[in-house]
Amino acid sequence: MSEGLTSSRHIYRPKAHWAMRVLLAASIMLPFGFASLFAWHDHRRANAEAEARIERMLAVAQEHALKVVETNALVLDSIAGLLQGVSWPEIRVDVARIHAGLLALEQRIEQLRLLHIVQPDGMLFAISAVWPTPAVDLSTRDYFQRHRQGLNGLYFGAPLIGRTSGVRAFTMSRAHLDARGQFNGVVLGSVLPSYFQQHWATMAGTTGGHFTLYRPDGVVLAQYPEAREGRDTFPVRAALLEYARSADQMAQIHLPDDAGEEWLAGYRRVGNEQLFVSYAVPRSTILAAWKRQAAVTFVLAGLVALALGLVLWLAWQRWAAEQVALCRLARTAEALRDQIEKREAAEDNLRQAQRLEAVGRLTGGIAHDFNNLLTAILGTVHLLERHLGTGADERARRLLAAARDAVGRGAKLNASLLAFARRQPLKREALDANALVSGFEPLLQRALGEQVTLRLKLAPQLPACQADSAQLEAALLNLAINARDAMPEGGEVEITTRTAWLSESDLANNDDAHSGPFAEIIIADTGLGMPAEVVNRAFEPFFTTKGPGQGTGLGLSQVFGFMRQLGGHVAIRSQPGRGTSVSLFLPLMAGVVPAQAPPEPQPSASRSAVVAVASATVLVAEDDNQVREVAAEMLREAGFRVLAAADGRQALALLERGEAVDVLFTDVVMPGGLSGVELARKARALRPDIGVILASGYAAQALGGDAPEFELLAKPYDRDVVVRKLSAIVRQARRGAA
Repeated sequence: MSEGLTSSRHIYRPKAHWAMRVLLAASIMLPFGFASLFAWHDHRRANAEAEARIERMLAVAQEHALKVVETNALVLDSIAGLLQGVSWPEIRVDVARIHAGLLALEQRIEQLRLLHIVQPDGMLFAISAVWPTPAVDLSTRDYFQRHRQGLNGLYFGAPLIGRTSGVRAFTMSRAHLDARGQFNGVVLGSVLPSYFQQHWATMAGTTGGHFTLYRPDGVVLAQYPEAREGRDTFPVRAALLEYARSADQMAQIHLPDDAGEEWLAGYRRVGNEQLFVSYAVPRSTILAAWKRQAAVTFVLAGLVALALGLVLWLAWQRWAAEQVALCRLARTAEALRDQIEKREAAEDNLRQAQRLEAVGRLTGGIAHDFNNLLTAILGTVHLLERHLGTGADERARRLLAAARDAVGRGAKLNASLLAFARRQPLKREALDANALVSGFEPLLQRALGEQVTLRLKLAPQLPACQADSAQLEAALLNLAINARDAMPEGGEVEITTRTAWLSESDLANNDDAHSGPFAEIIIADTGLGMPAEVVNRAFEPFFTTKGPGQGTGLGLSQVFGFMRQLGGHVAIRSQPGRGTSVSLFLPLMAGVVPAQAPPEPQPSASRSAVVAVASATVLVAEDDNQVREVAAEMLREAGFRVLAAADGRQALALLERGEAVDVLFTDVVMPGGLSGVELARKARALRPDIGVILASGYAAQALGGDAPEFELLAKPYDRDVVVRKLSAIVRQARRGAA
C-alpha cells in the first residue's frame, strides 16, 4: 500500500507542477497582455481625438479669421465712403472731419487699428492715431505698389513696424477709385497679430499647438506661439505651404521636420482671400499623455504579475483581486472619457459665446447709428406736419403718413436685431409662440431673401409655452437660413403653430422631456430635402452638407441642445426632392398667461394741445448734427428757448458759464470723453434743481443699472412725447420752487 501511495503521489506531482507552470505563465502574460491591449486602444483613441481636434480648431480659426476680414472690409468701405464723390482739393479742406471719422471708426472696431488714407502720390493724408497728420511717404510700401499696379481687392501687407505708431502689425488695404474707376489712393488699417494670438491662445489652452496666418507667397502675418530668439517654433511651415499652393484646404497631413519629429497638421483658406490659416501639433505632444498612461498601465501590470507570482497558492483570492483591479481600470477609463467630454463641451460654449459677443457689438453699433437716422427723419416729419398744418393737401398728408410708418417699421426691425443679439443664460418664461413668430417675421423674411416666400399658419388660442424668447428667435433664424440654402432657385417656407401630444415612445431617446402636451412650431420648406443617412446625422456637431467655408455645422446642433435644455423635443423629417420639416416642441406652462407688452402710448388726437411751459429753456446735447438740428427746431417750434451743444464738454461749458437752463436733454453716447450720463451728473452737481432727460439708440442697459437715476427716452422719439415730458419736468421744478 505504501508503494502504491508513493506511485500515486509521483503521478500527481507532475500534473501539479505542470498546472503551476501554466498558472505562473498566466499570472505574467495576462496582466501584460491586458496592459498592451489598453495601451493599443488608448493609442488609437489619442490619434483619433487629435485628428478631430485639428478639424475643430481649423474650422473655428477659419471662421474667426473670416469674420475679422469681413468686418475690416466693412470698415475700409466706410472709410472709402468718406471720400466718395469728392475731389482731393475738397478732401483736403475737410481733413478735420475725415480724421474725426477715422477716429470714430477705430474706436468702434477692436481688431483694426491705425486707419490710414493715402493720396495717389503715396503721401499719407490722414491717420486715426495722430493729428495733425505727419508728412510720411508710403509710396514704397508693398500694398501701395500693388494697388497702384491695378489690384482693387483686399491686400494683406507684410508685418512691419509703423513709422508713426512704432507698433508691429500687418496691413489690410483696398484701393480707392475715382468716378472713372481709376486709381485714386489707398485706404488701409493695421491689424495687430496679438488680436489673433489671444484668440488662438484661448483655443489652444493647455494642449498646445501652433497656429499660423500667412499669404500664399509664404509671408507670415501672425503666428502662435511666436518665434523665440529668431528660432521658428513651427519648422514644417514651408512643407505645409507647398500643400496650400495646390488645394484650398486639407487636414491630417503628416509632415516630418529636420529633427525627425513628425507633425500632424492642416490648413484652410480664409474665404476667397489670398490668406490661409493652419494648425499643427507635434506627434510627441499628441502621444505624451498616452505614453504616461501606458507607463502607469505597465507598471500596474508588473505589480499585478509580481503579486500573482508571490501568492500563487491563493489563486482564487488573487483572481478576485484581479477583477477588482480591472474594474478600477474601467472606472478610470470612464472618468477620463467624461473629462474629455466636459472639456469639449466647454470649448463649444466658449466659441459660441465669442461669436454672440462679436455679433452683439456689431449689432449694437449699427442699431445706434440707425436709430439716430430714424430720429432725424421722424423729427423732420413732425416739423413738416406742423409747418403745413391744415393747409396740407391730401397727397402731402398721405406721403407724410407713409414716412412715419416707414420709420415705425425701421424701429421694429432695429428692435428685432437687438433682441437677436442678446447674450444671457437660458431664461424660462411664459411665452406666446404666435406673438413671437409674428413679431420676428420681418427679420426672417430678410434672412430668406426675395426669392423665398414666407407663410405663417398660426393656431388660434395656442396655450402659453415655456421658453427663452431670445434663444427661440435664434433657433428660428438658424432653421430659416438652412431652409433658404436648401432652395437655391427659391421656394416657399411655411411656419405652423399648433398643440401636439408626445407619448413615451415619441420621446424614447429623450430623457429630458416628459410625455404630455406641447406647443409645436413647424418650419417646413420646399427645398431639395435630405436622404435618410444625412437626416440621422443632422444634429451632430460640425456635420454639414454645405461646401467649404459656407457653414460650420453648428446650427442644428445648437437648436438640438437648446430644446433639450428647455425640456422640450425636436424632430426632423425629410425626403430627397420633397423638402424638409423641423418641429420644435415647447413645454407648456400650465395656468400661466404669457406676459403682454404694454401698449405703446398713442399720440394725442389734438397735437396742438401739447404746449411747452412758457419761458422754459432746454439745453440739447447731441453729437449727431442732423438729430441735434431737428431736435432743436422741434423744441423751438413747441415754444421752448433752446441752447444746442455738439458734445458733453460744450454743454458743460454753457452750464458753467451761467446760462439759464431748466432742462438738460442729452444723448447718452457722445464723443469727447464725457458721456450723457456723466454730463447729467455734473449738471446736477452744479444745479441740483435742473431737470434731465436722456436719449439713446441703445437699450436701457446703457445706463449701467436696472434702476437708472435719470429718465431714458429711446430713439426714435415722438415730438409730442418729448414736449410732454419736458413740460412735466419744468412744471414739477417750478412747483417745487414755489
